[in-house]
Amino acid sequence: MEVKKSGKELVVLLEEGDEVISSLEEACSLEGLKYGTILSCVGALKSSRLIIRKGLEKTIFQHLEVVGNGNVSLYNGKPFVHLHLAAGGESGSWVGHLLEGIVDVFCEVIIVENEVCMVREYDKALLEKGVTVPYKLRLGEKN
Repeated sequence: MEVKKSGKELVVLLEEGDEVISSLEEACSLEGLKYGTILSCVGALKSSRLIIRKGLEKTIFQHLEVVGNGNVSLYNGKPFVHLHLAAGGESGSWVGHLLEGIVDVFCEVIIVENEVCMVREYDKALLEKGVTVPYKLRLGEKN
């Protein structure tokens, strides 16, 4: 993983074998980015686990070309990446929330730091509705 920050922009270049979500959270932590917008995520994955819809996860073990966007907030004081992807390969295409993805070849991500405080909170009501990642976004004043 290679990371470069300039002003409010953070560019993360993920290499083959890197795990996308944990790598992005690590990059944000290292650079002190607490709240952000993932403007662009482009690249390829060799395996991925996506939430396709409420209550349905799909694990895909094949090369997928991906594009996506999302955000970065704080959960328990640490960066929390919420990334959605459109992914396609030989056997089809999928759109969903990325739970885990292993980079194939490379993946390029651009994140812009936000001025608005964005904090994730566990929401039991979402869990009871069958939401796999039951963390609701709360907005506040930037610290």
